[in-house]
Amino acid sequence: MPFSTVFDQLFTVWAAIAGGVFVLVTGIVLVAVLINRAKRRRKLPFRASENKPVELGYVVVLAGIVAALFYGSYQANSALNHGKGLAAETTTPAARIDVTAYRWCWDFAYQSAPVTVTGTCTTNDFPTVVVPAGQPVEFNLTSRDVVHAFWLPDFAAKRDAYPDHVNTLRMVFPEEGRWRGRCSEYCGTHHVTMDFYVRAVSPAEYQQYLDSGGAAV
Repeated sequence: MPFSTVFDQLFTVWAAIAGGVFVLVTGIVLVAVLINRAKRRRKLPFRASENKPVELGYVVVLAGIVAALFYGSYQANSALNHGKGLAAETTTPAARIDVTAYRWCWDFAYQSAPVTVTGTCTTNDFPTVVVPAGQPVEFNLTSRDVVHAFWLPDFAAKRDAYPDHVNTLRMVFPEEGRWRGRCSEYCGTHHVTMDFYVRAVSPAEYQQYLDSGGAAV
């Protein structure tokens, strides 16, 4: 099924649910207003001025919660930008890799060498990006179409990839090995197969990989 068709159908469902909720809430409000008018109260059951401290306190508490969430999100986003918590905040990256997400796979391009990695993300044809172990790596993330998310579950590292925008994720892979990454932002029909691998090798092997034009190491 085409990507646009899937989202058209989802939008129809969401619109129907939202319309039903709107009709229900509007009906309840109208019934409440009519019942209240029918009673023709001579005075309000309470004075608005008596509730001002409660209302002001409610506003202050909500504003504090919103401010705390905003500040926490800002700090976490800034930390990811600079590699804090992922051991990459103090050293110039040894590898800078441009990552382009698209429906439904990934392209990786090394800035320091004419090496690119891609795949189809079907029948286990997942791209594998090679990085140096123990050294800072910088991923520059963007998208060719819709919003995706570059996620490495084993490192609790995730960053969104937006069209016409570049997000940066800096991190260090502490040892040699291979880890599976995923797209964690629902992006359509084949989202579930949109995986990739990161393989960390020794700095010497990494340099050999670049010098060989991306041959397997």
